[in-house]
Amino acid sequence: MPAAKLPFHLKLIYGLGDHSVNVALVSLTMIFPFYLTDVVEMPMGLAGLVPLVGRSVDAVSDVFMGRLSDRTKWKAGRRRPYLLIGALPFAIFFALIWAVPPFEDSLLLFAYFAGIYSLISISMTIVAIPYQALMPDLTDDYDERTALATARSVLSLIGTLVVAMAFRPTVSALGGDPTAWAMTGSFFALWILWPWLPIWWVTWEKPRRSTETELRLRDYVAVLVGNRNYRTLLVFFALGRIAIDLPLALFLIYFKYVIGNESYFDLAIFGFILGSVIAMPVWQRFARGRDKSDIYIYSCGGWIVTFCGMLIMQPDWPQWAMVLVSFLSGCGYAAADMMPWSMVADIADEDELASGERREGLFVGVFTFIRKMAGALGVAFAFFVLDRVGFVPNVENPDNVLMAIRIMTAGVPILVIVVSVFFARNYTLGHDEHREVLAELDRRKSARASA
Repeated sequence: MPAAKLPFHLKLIYGLGDHSVNVALVSLTMIFPFYLTDVVEMPMGLAGLVPLVGRSVDAVSDVFMGRLSDRTKWKAGRRRPYLLIGALPFAIFFALIWAVPPFEDSLLLFAYFAGIYSLISISMTIVAIPYQALMPDLTDDYDERTALATARSVLSLIGTLVVAMAFRPTVSALGGDPTAWAMTGSFFALWILWPWLPIWWVTWEKPRRSTETELRLRDYVAVLVGNRNYRTLLVFFALGRIAIDLPLALFLIYFKYVIGNESYFDLAIFGFILGSVIAMPVWQRFARGRDKSDIYIYSCGGWIVTFCGMLIMQPDWPQWAMVLVSFLSGCGYAAADMMPWSMVADIADEDELASGERREGLFVGVFTFIRKMAGALGVAFAFFVLDRVGFVPNVENPDNVLMAIRIMTAGVPILVIVVSVFFARNYTLGHDEHREVLAELDRRKSARASA
């Protein structure tokens, strides 16, 4: 068994997987909606449905991929080969979505972008689900998993920074026309592709520790429904994703139309990511020996306060105040995003104790689907509301529209964070409880070896 303390280079390279996935997800969440409404000029109601339709395929693909990787019996492993199989299609379809097709009909444009979005979702699933399911194989240690999740989150945020600081400036430098968008998409597709070979190279898988049964789909559903801690984790994680993806999708619109200065977007994103990156090692150290659900709740408190600042932010506020609000928001977001991913690995241990089987792929598959779908539903709802209140791109909008943008960007996230805290309080697989789970698993393993 590998040592409890993972080497730094492994944490760094493993974290590049989240970096790659997040470059794609943030591009699709933060830049793509603006691209559809202001560049392609698709009606806002249809633009909001593109990611919802595209991510709906994950209802099948994420769960299927989780089951497939759990049941794969290749000599090369049941997770790692998929990192190489899915990486190239993932990059190719990402590049294609930034190529404007040669037709103007709104429904045809919708069909094209929804179709390519669906193919991105499927190819992303092929690499992301096995990648995330590798964490329990890399370490059993409760706190070391938090350290690994921290590395993933830091590299993920650096991916966000790369997109925020480089995507639109690259488009502008190349001329700002549809060809420039296509070239920029191709560049970022290469950026998404390169990490997967190094990740495959440095990671490992443990031998399968039990004889696993072939479960039917309804039996898999019963596994998920029957695990109380997993149900609880799914609910507050889904609410947290809405609070993350909704502002990301609306930030450009918020700063362009509500604050009246689109250039503030870059400063705000920089402050947000800087706060997150600085806060993550602090949260990791603070979390040692403590329950992860408590850390999540503490971080949500600060997150709510900073969203209140965004709710009342005015165009005449100084730049430093906007950056400060964004910085503090990043500090709260850091743990709220980091902790749930570490908790999924602990759930897999709890499930093994109950069932005698390792089913990380199942839990990660559903978790990843919730990550994508919760954010897509939130964004679709926000775009529907803005379409209903009469938002029109590239013109000055009336006060009721600006208030709707403000509420969707900050007010709704406050509400869902409060509800997520309520559910997080009912999560019971804490530090001591997980240590007892591992001790019992070790006792059973020793008993089987003796027999």
